[in-house]
Amino acid sequence: MIIDSHQHYWILDRGDYGWLTPASDPILFQDYMPDLLKDELHHNGVQGTIVVQAAPTMEETSFLLDLCDKEETLIGVVGWLDINASDFEKHYLRFRSHPRFVGIRPNFPDLADGEWRHHKQLIHNLSILAEDNCAVEFLVRPPALAGMAKLLEYVPNLAAVVDHLGKPDLSGKNYQLWSDGMRSIAKFQHTSCKVSGMMTEGSFRGKKPAQVIQPYIQHVITEFGSSRLMFGSDWPICLQAGSYKEMMSMIEEALSISLSADEIRHIFGYNAARIYDLQ
Repeated sequence: MIIDSHQHYWILDRGDYGWLTPASDPILFQDYMPDLLKDELHHNGVQGTIVVQAAPTMEETSFLLDLCDKEETLIGVVGWLDINASDFEKHYLRFRSHPRFVGIRPNFPDLADGEWRHHKQLIHNLSILAEDNCAVEFLVRPPALAGMAKLLEYVPNLAAVVDHLGKPDLSGKNYQLWSDGMRSIAKFQHTSCKVSGMMTEGSFRGKKPAQVIQPYIQHVITEFGSSRLMFGSDWPICLQAGSYKEMMSMIEEALSISLSADEIRHIFGYNAARIYDLQ
């Protein structure tokens, strides 16, 4: 069983993808829907995917859940909700009633000092998610990792998922900042990490991609353990650097340096089924 825990779909005419422009993302500035991915999934033995929000609106969440009702390869939706809103619980319960709603990826305030105690509504809303064991995804870069670990001190049971290995700089810059931040988050036993998004995080300069990413993958293996890691393609974002197959092979090769075939199988499927409580 192979599950892709992180990919995206969008229709530009929906109008809430402000980050997508012809100038900044010429490859991505088009509609990406299941018909463009289904053959790739079939050829690579992927049984199902988790689609993750690409727009910070509740309309995006509704769009993805509706898509889930029509597309058999979609087995879960990580949507968007305003984590700071006073009416958060009402909207959360509405979406949670859908059997394919498995988590949210909200926007967090950028707090350099990590003083989350002033954000009582946010902590309250996260506590609701922690009590319900609903996944909350962190899309952050290395400077924000330590602050997110401080947030987890207020909600230590939160099922937090770090996207894209915390987006390290593959050139080696700020490695210590990244590695310390990931270690601080991994100390919370309900956290996990997606092995995804690496192809677009830097130039490989003629080196084998698997060799470049392996030290970073080894670090998250050490800190999280193989049981708290999940494979994700980050399709179609990954197309900026390579094909679905190339990305998948790169991750598998890097994992195989230190993990058994059984551990790799779990990262490529069973862990996601458990972490997201997929039905």
